Amino acid sequence: MIKKILLSSLFVGIFSCFTIAQTTTETPTVEDEKTTSTEDNDASESDGDKSMGVVFDGMSVTLSAGINVYFGDIAAYKLFPRPSQFNEHITAGFKATIAREIKWGLGAQINYQRGSLIGTRQPGKQSSFVSFENQFFDLSFQVRYFLNKALFKKNEYNRFYLYAQVGVGTMWYRSRLYDTKTFGTKDYEGWVEVEATEQLAQKTLSDKVARAKTFTIPYGLTVNYKYNYKIDIHLDITQTSTFTDRIDAFRRDWTAYDKYSYIGLGLTYNFNRTADDAPKKREKTKKKDKEKATSSNDDNIKQSLLSKKSDKKSKKNNEDDELLNIRLKLFETQLKLFEMQYLLGQ
Repeated sequence: MIKKILLSSLFVGIFSCFTIAQTTTETPTVEDEKTTSTEDNDASESDGDKSMGVVFDGMSVTLSAGINVYFGDIAAYKLFPRPSQFNEHITAGFKATIAREIKWGLGAQINYQRGSLIGTRQPGKQSSFVSFENQFFDLSFQVRYFLNKALFKKNEYNRFYLYAQVGVGTMWYRSRLYDTKTFGTKDYEGWVEVEATEQLAQKTLSDKVARAKTFTIPYGLTVNYKYNYKIDIHLDITQTSTFTDRIDAFRRDWTAYDKYSYIGLGLTYNFNRTADDAPKKREKTKKKDKEKATSSNDDNIKQSLLSKKSDKKSKKNNEDDELLNIRLKLFETQLKLFEMQYLLGQ
């Protein structure tokens, strides 16, 4: 009977131990659930950064706004207009760019630019002042090259990226040349004249006609500042050479083709960049640490000076004690000599 009771108790104990072990292995704890959830979140975030696919690796989109500057026969300057000429020769512009890195620092980009051009000048000594206004948009394809590797040493803390680009494109435009005083139309491109005003000095133009078109060669530089791992601050400096001398609706046989420049500032969004691509920051010592370091240095200097002073004082005290001892010994010897003289005299 006792054996049966012992066997039954052993069986119950083994069964209970087995059930406890099974429950501990199969049921996850709260900490395990938290760790797995955080790992899943991290994995989802990293996958979310790369969710656009391999095609979007190295791809970016840029939007910028800036100014257009015209260079041609109606420009009253050679290199750049003076501040007093800005109102007569500089207009606003807009540009959108889709770019992608390819290999070995090479890349490609497609640009869409829209804006206007203006200018004012007296073409001859005996002629009156004329002005023009131009509305245009252009499309271009450019090849670009990453210049940092060629010009600068490798620096993991560098946030600036310099590119050079050149390409081909097409410009569509409408331009009107008019007298600056009377506003009478003198010539035009991309417009059609209304029949009722053909014989009149004041012409009326209609836009019911296709825009004028010319091929272009855009070339320039862009500078990107990496603000974070997704966004860059973008500076674009591009000059576009055309294959016509009629952008300003004015032509001279001995002059070169017209040009225009764009200087714009904007933002670039980079696809498939992860947090690992974020710009590295230099470790800067805090002011408090500097103050503590300077205060500790000051304390050390003060302590060293005080210790030196105490050493000097102790040395002086030791020297004074030695002199007193010598004087006492001399005084004792003199007393002894007097005693000997006194005894000998008796």
